Amino acid sequence: MSIVYRTLFGLLLGLLSMGAMAHEMRPAIATIQLEADGVFELTLETNLEAWMADVNPTLSDTDDSPNVDAYDRLRALSAETLAAEFAPQFSAFARAVDIRSDGQRIRLTTIGLDVLPEADPELPRDTQIRLVGALPDGAQTLSYATGDALPDTAVRVYLGEAEPSVQYVRHGQTSDPFVLREGVTRSVTAIVWEYIELGFTHIVPKGLDHIVFILGLTLISKRLIDLVIQVTAFTVAHSVTLAMGLYGVLTLPASIVEPLIAASIVFIAFENCLQTQVKRSRTVIVFAFGLLHGLGFASVLTELGLPARDFVVGLLAFNLGVELGQLFIIALAYFAVGIWVLQAPWYRTRVAMPVSVLIGGLGLYWLVERLGWIG
Repeated sequence: MSIVYRTLFGLLLGLLSMGAMAHEMRPAIATIQLEADGVFELTLETNLEAWMADVNPTLSDTDDSPNVDAYDRLRALSAETLAAEFAPQFSAFARAVDIRSDGQRIRLTTIGLDVLPEADPELPRDTQIRLVGALPDGAQTLSYATGDALPDTAVRVYLGEAEPSVQYVRHGQTSDPFVLREGVTRSVTAIVWEYIELGFTHIVPKGLDHIVFILGLTLISKRLIDLVIQVTAFTVAHSVTLAMGLYGVLTLPASIVEPLIAASIVFIAFENCLQTQVKRSRTVIVFAFGLLHGLGFASVLTELGLPARDFVVGLLAFNLGVELGQLFIIALAYFAVGIWVLQAPWYRTRVAMPVSVLIGGLGLYWLVERLGWIG
């Protein structure tokens, strides 16, 4: 019994501490526009303050960095002051961006930046840094490396008016070569694996609110069939709004979607405390909440700018990655504490209800935070 408590409460308290992070580290977005003469412009949208403060890009939150004070000082600056303080580092930043053509590194020059508005100083602020370079004559390929100083990056390469080629490049890694010829595309296998990984990592470890929601579903689902029905309803729902969001049919701002996702966690936890078993009405409620979570998923692929030619494959692969992440959480929840615990006479009073209270508290914290009621 003590092992069960330690496992469940350790997991939830760990999530609680992670949920309190205010300065979340997000992936960068690199847009490369190639012209016919070989000249290209790179627009890199990233957390400039984190780079200037030498925050490790592998961290999930700037508060975890020993340089957090330097980051907070930079984050408190106005856009104009930040730009002025960054100006002497133009050359250093250009050297941190590694673009190669046929294996040869391209010299880049920083030509300007735009600090994007973000009124809440507790939230990360993105900056668009513009750089230019030129490919050598006869260049066949282009590659992008994040190096040690830059975070995971979604890279979009535009050849004239053609649809962009898109890759997601992890920190410290190099992209597959972008072929500089129209009509040449990456293999379907490469695209599938890339978007499966994106979908999975959006749940594990980055999707803490989605993880907590799935954990909430498992707590009063003593029969496997009950859990399967709920997860299926959730999957169908978020698949619908994920596709609608990407097609632009249905979009809602994050300021609405994110608080509602937090509210869905509070509701599930509250219902867990009132119900002793899964009722049919819960499936309808889970379906409705799945619609909300799907809009949250859509924002990830929207930022990447999924090309039209990869749209169906990328969408299906990303969705598959999300499902694999959810199944991983469910399997972990069941096997970490033992399936036998579900049938124990003390399960509801000593496990399901206390853990639901913790989940509800975490969801309530997120709700209040996302509504801007606390800093």
